[in-house]
Amino acid sequence: MEYVSKYAEYMNVYYVEELREELIEELEKYSGLPREYIEFYPSSSHVLTLMAALAKALDLEVVMPHPTFHVLYPLFRGFRVKYIPIKLSESFELNVEVFLKLAEGKLVYLANPNNPTGNMLLANTDYVAKLAKVARYVFVDEVYYEFSGFTAKDLVPEFDNVVAVRSLSKAFSLAGARFGYVLAGKNAMRALNSLRIGFETPVTTQAAALGALREKAYMERVVREIASTRDYVRGKLAETGFWGPPSKTNFILVDLNAPCRNTWAKLRERGILTMCLENTEDFGEYANYLRVTIGKRKDMEYFLETLLSILQPPRVY
Repeated sequence: MEYVSKYAEYMNVYYVEELREELIEELEKYSGLPREYIEFYPSSSHVLTLMAALAKALDLEVVMPHPTFHVLYPLFRGFRVKYIPIKLSESFELNVEVFLKLAEGKLVYLANPNNPTGNMLLANTDYVAKLAKVARYVFVDEVYYEFSGFTAKDLVPEFDNVVAVRSLSKAFSLAGARFGYVLAGKNAMRALNSLRIGFETPVTTQAAALGALREKAYMERVVREIASTRDYVRGKLAETGFWGPPSKTNFILVDLNAPCRNTWAKLRERGILTMCLENTEDFGEYANYLRVTIGKRKDMEYFLETLLSILQPPRVY
């Protein structure tokens, strides 16, 4: 709040040079890349909207895993962009050979770790480099970077068609501020910036981001606490017969062994908000899965107690 208060008096202007300079310097230090590869936007979702606009403008098909970030499906349909969903395996693993073959000449979207599954689709960036050599553009969604440690940012200076998309909404706890940024090759950066008006990110949002980036120790503590609680909750659910893929995010996905809508509604009645994939138009085949964001330990204890009181745990043989 210190930084927001400091710059609040500038809310009547579009651009504060001093603030932008300080913010870019912090992003340089945090990312380890020089400023020519860095730009910020009013949320990572804004970047994904520009990605869809880019695909439409260049008449590019989009290749992406399935399931993945649920907002992209209606977004692409709205832009009249053709997308090719590559279904993950039963354990939510990516068929890298098929994906690479279909990526040629197209725009690739790949969230790693993936959302809503939470698991890692790639272990290292070698595969991203292979994609960059055949695809027109490669967008790697890294909004959970602080939880996973995975980043394609070192490929950016080498491949001018690679974009790493990041956010301060997750680990930095700034979801309401709406701040995202990219680490992008020069060609990709030019393409994205050709589709924007400019001055989209509010002064107060920039100020909040600057303050958050200067409190890295706080962010790291939050990440450790969430990761610990996440693994605890996933373990407890596994003990009672409810499986979910290993997560490297701030959420877990759990198989309830039955369609989740009824359980989702009962949780909601008790003040617990979750995401039931049965309620999502494009995830019909994953109707049994509930996506749960991790909160404080005491809140997650309440979630576990409530969920298990609703469900009839399957018998384990």
